[in-house]
Amino acid sequence: MAEKFFQHHFQRFETKYIISKETLLALSLEFEGYLLEDERAYSTINNLYYDTSSYQLIRESLENPHFDEKVRLRTYQEHPTEDSQVFLEIKKKTESLVTKRRLAADLLTAEAYLDGDYSQLTDVQIDTEMVWLTQHFGNILSL
Repeated sequence: MAEKFFQHHFQRFETKYIISKETLLALSLEFEGYLLEDERAYSTINNLYYDTSSYQLIRESLENPHFDEKVRLRTYQEHPTEDSQVFLEIKKKTESLVTKRRLAADLLTAEAYLDGDYSQLTDVQIDTEMVWLTQHFGNILSL
């Protein structure tokens, strides 16, 4: 697995808009010449979200639109394999402020971590948050 630099923790303000295709085209033309494509401009993003067997994380998110919490695995590879780089992410959104913490690992190590095996992959803050999530919600599974 090739290692690349990535941010382990970051915050951003997030605002989403619903726009028409016409507006998208107009904005694309307006931004042309100002934006540069990076290495991931045409990459695939695969996400696998984790929740309880009763879907408690998503239900609480829908019931309280001012707070959202997600656990997911993300990869930028179109066809990931067991040794593909994935990111284990804990994402929290309060109002429009998004905080994301993540660890990079291969797929098997990340899945073992989510099953409670913290021996190969560790981060004090993420470990603390995962323990809290497990105590608060119970087992978190890929669904």
